Formats: sequence, structure tokens, C-alpha cells
Amino acid sequence: MKLFNLGDLNWKQTQLIYHALAYENIESLVLSSPSDTYMSVGLHQNPQDELDLNFCVDNNIGIFRREIGGGTVLLDKHQLFYNLILHRKNLIVPYAPEAFFRKFLQPVIQTYRELGISVEYRPLCDLVVRDKKISGNGGGEIGDCKVLGGSILLDFNYELMAKAINLADDLKKKFLELMNNNLTTVKKELEIVPLKDDICSILVKKFEELLGPMTKGKIESKITNKMMELDKQYSSDKWLFQRGTKQIWREIKIREGEIMIYKLFNFQNSYGRVICEIKKNLVKEVIFSNRFPLSHSNQREIKSRLIGIEFNSDKLLYDIVEMIKSYGDGIVD
Repeated sequence: MKLFNLGDLNWKQTQLIYHALAYENIESLVLSSPSDTYMSVGLHQNPQDELDLNFCVDNNIGIFRREIGGGTVLLDKHQLFYNLILHRKNLIVPYAPEAFFRKFLQPVIQTYRELGISVEYRPLCDLVVRDKKISGNGGGEIGDCKVLGGSILLDFNYELMAKAINLADDLKKKFLELMNNNLTTVKKELEIVPLKDDICSILVKKFEELLGPMTKGKIESKITNKMMELDKQYSSDKWLFQRGTKQIWREIKIREGEIMIYKLFNFQNSYGRVICEIKKNLVKEVIFSNRFPLSHSNQREIKSRLIGIEFNSDKLLYDIVEMIKSYGDGIVD
């Protein structure tokens, strides 16, 4: 297996390199860090839905839509990326996604612990400390390979993340609150940030204990050519803005088990938004926007009936619609 310990790279290169290696069937571990700030959205997402595109353009924030899953993330120089590329038919690769993540995130968990942070694995693909996410991960197939992608959060710009997401101001405020309550960093845990080179050395050691010795990879012409080819594809509007998976709610995952969902309802003469916070698969909080055409007593009644119930997306929407109708408000959409 090859090791590509690449240090700081241009933001596009941090994404293009592991995509190219996967398409070239080069089993490898890639470690890198972006020199610029950018937003990365998952395969099944559309940046037009997820991001405030004008804010990103005005603030020189790049946008990349990757070929593996996971949510929308802010990426910058305060994160250390790891990408593991393995042949799909390699016998060491588990078929089930949870088994895949559980196995290949062990070196990352051990790295955190060697740094002095007691990290645990939380299915499907989060690493947490004291119930707060400290590493988000994603995975999927690229070409004939399975790819794990994730980052060690040395520090994080919560405010910039909230500003870059496509949300109304009141939702941005709620999103920022949830991030502060559910997302931590190495700096917060240790009050210092270890050198990236030192963390990389630990990561390599831990991955070698799992996968065997690695040899230094060289970025040959076939890799750079593939990166240039993919750059043209990924930079095109056809790729970047193709429709994502249609959702009945707008769903924003904070961490495993913590989700913010909302939906805009249109009425005959007005409109209003319902926001729900989901924690540990239960409805924790229900918020109606100021414009919502329901009396405060009716809103309290709906909240009392919903808070604490088990989360099922379709059923929750159905229940909310039926409750609103029962109070005589004509939903148009």
C-alpha cells in the first residue's frame, strides 16, 4: 500500500487526489490539509440547496461536490484529512457500511487517544468525545475502490459554517447553537493544537498496525493527468449543480443522533416554517416561525403532542400536517 503524506495543498487538490487514486486503482492512504477554505457537499446533495452561494463567492470560499457520501462540511487549514482507498474486492474490506467504518476508523480513534482525547466510535461514521462529535466521516465507492474520507478537527470556525449554509437567519442562529453544543475540536479538548506532522506520524503508525507497512507514494503523470481530467468534470455546472436526493424535509445533520429538520408550509394567505430538533431518535424540540398562522395555544398543544415521540420522518410530517388541519388552517403545500 502507498502512503501519500502531502502536507498543505490547494483546496481542490485535497479532493482530486483521492478521487484520482481510486480511479487509478491505487490502494493508498492520503494525508493532507487544505491551504484554503472551502465547502464540500456529498454526492447526493446539491450546493444550490445546501449553500448560500453568494456568501461563498463574496468570501472566496470554494465549493466541491465529491463522489462519496456524507453531509455538507466547511473545510480549512485547521483540519487534517485522511483518505483511505482500498480495492472493493480486497478481502480485508467488510461489505456492510458500519463494519467498514468501524474497522477503518480504529487507527483514527487510537490517534486521538494517543493525543490524550478519549474518543469513541458512534455508528454510522462519527467519532465522539463526551457525546460531542470531533470527527465527521463519509465513504462510498469511486471506480473499483471503496473510499473512506474524514478529518481530524484541530479547530473549527462555527460562525463561518453557519453563515455559509443556505438557511434563514433564525435557522442559522439555531444551527450555530446546535453546533456549539454538539461539536468539539482538538483545541477545545487539549487547549493546544499539536503539530500536524506529529499527528500524521501517529496516524501512519496506527494505520500500518492495521494494514501493514506502507511505501512512499509518488504522484506520477497518470495521477496528475487523472486529476486534471476530473477537475474539468467536477468544476462543470452539470456535475456541481445536478439535483440531489429529494427530501420531504430540509435535513441538517449536526452529528450522529442530532439532526435539525425544517419545512416551509404555504397557506392561503401566508406561510410559516416548522423546525424540529431530533436527538437520539426522539423529537426534542419543535419551533414555529413568527409568521406561522397558528395561535400560541395551538402551537403549545402541537408541541406537547410531538416532543418525546420517536422520530420517523414521514410520520412526523403527516402528524404535523394533520394537527395543523385540525385547527382549521388551509395548507396549500
